[in-house]
Amino acid sequence: MLPSTQKLTTLEYDFLIIGYGNELCGDDAVGPWVAMVVAEWHLPAVKSLAVPQLTPELTAELAKTNYVMFVDACGNQGIQTVQIDPIVAYDEQPESMAFAAHSYDPLALLNLTQRLYNHHPQAWLLQIPIESCGLGRQLSSKAHQGCDRALRSIEQFLVTYRQPAPCMKLA
Repeated sequence: MLPSTQKLTTLEYDFLIIGYGNELCGDDAVGPWVAMVVAEWHLPAVKSLAVPQLTPELTAELAKTNYVMFVDACGNQGIQTVQIDPIVAYDEQPESMAFAAHSYDPLALLNLTQRLYNHHPQAWLLQIPIESCGLGRQLSSKAHQGCDRALRSIEQFLVTYRQPAPCMKLA
């Protein structure tokens, strides 16, 4: 059962990393793999989840954070390096918007979070270039390189967003 519409006043962590994909299908496992490595960093105020797909149940986690980065495989042959793109969710949605699916894309999940909690985190999609999603295959060298770049990008992202606010001196 989904929670009733509410506004959370206390956030539990600053950053949420959600890596998603099928770990049984070769390079599609890059999202969960990256999320598991980030979890092993044991960083304060950072939560990292590895999931096979984005489901409505994740809205409860999204409502507890300021920032979220979704990590996924990208099979587009035009993509040769890791890409991080902002995801812009709607602050208000029409009542008629349907939310009946069992799996979502990041934007739909953010919109559902907004609808349920009147809040959604600032969000990005980190895409890792891949070669093949064959059942039972190991990660390709392209996927391994992408994972390494993705981890460096996430590390830099966390450093950038953890910068303290400038100190304002009173005269």
